[in-house]
Amino acid sequence: MTRCVFMCAISALFLRADSRSILDIPWEARKANILRVTRQSCDDCVTLEDFYKDNKLVFLLFYERNLVSHHNYKGAIVAGFHAVCKDLRWSKVTCGIVDLVEDKVYAEKYIDPKTAPAHIAVADGEPIPSKKEWIEKLMSKPGDKATMMWHLRQQLVQDELGDPLQISTDIQSKEQLSRVTGNHEVVIVAHLGADGGTSQATLDSFRAAAQQLVLRQEVPGILAGASVKGTGKKSERKRRQLRQRLRVLFVALTRDGAAPAELQRGQVAAFVGGRLQSQQSSLPKQLDAQQPAELSNALKVVAEPVIAEAQAKLSVPKGEASEL
Repeated sequence: MTRCVFMCAISALFLRADSRSILDIPWEARKANILRVTRQSCDDCVTLEDFYKDNKLVFLLFYERNLVSHHNYKGAIVAGFHAVCKDLRWSKVTCGIVDLVEDKVYAEKYIDPKTAPAHIAVADGEPIPSKKEWIEKLMSKPGDKATMMWHLRQQLVQDELGDPLQISTDIQSKEQLSRVTGNHEVVIVAHLGADGGTSQATLDSFRAAAQQLVLRQEVPGILAGASVKGTGKKSERKRRQLRQRLRVLFVALTRDGAAPAELQRGQVAAFVGGRLQSQQSSLPKQLDAQQPAELSNALKVVAEPVIAEAQAKLSVPKGEASEL
């Protein structure tokens, strides 16, 4: 009995230690894209230190749950935060919430607790400063999802082209497909079209698998490439275009009309340099994000060789790499 208690305690300790990333929490919490950042213990809880350790880009809210329901202003900010985080599920950004009732000490590192609710952006464990004019725009529309998303992008990926916070997207037309394959050197596409339309569960499973492959570094999310030299607006524009081109993008084709004729339903393929490659793989008949191995393998078997080939063609000089 003593041995059992001891081993169970050790198992629980290691489970908690391993469950820090957004990839390791229960599925419903992962879909919301929010971890509880706390010194408490629960299935979707994590300490602040471990939260930063396993999540490179972070959007963190400090709030006090006892006050939110009594103040429209405070409630709007919390609701807006949740809406932004839901839009960022399957992305490179992990959201966290700190309740001042339980963990005021965490908030005191960054804000005056009297100003809560308040949110910060963090990259590699370091808070990103915000400009006065950005804060003024944010405060003019408290809780507005679009404004909060704009502010977060300004902090993390200011002036970048496309949507660099996302790993995947879904498209419904050949025109959209042509646009993304023209802007990104490598695009992994999966034909998810179905009679009656692609279900949200199917789309979530695909995007979750793509997120897992990139965040666990099973496939590169960004190619290495020589930087563009020069100064001025023209050179900076070229640098932004290059950074966008080097980002690998996973795409769900949700309509038959969006897919090239060579790609049938349930198949995965890749575009490199705007051209459809011949290698394909088959998706499992039932996409289950909670049993992701088969789905991830179907994406990986196509992604790995084309990314390696594209990287080799870039002929990057030793020591030079992508700016992202």
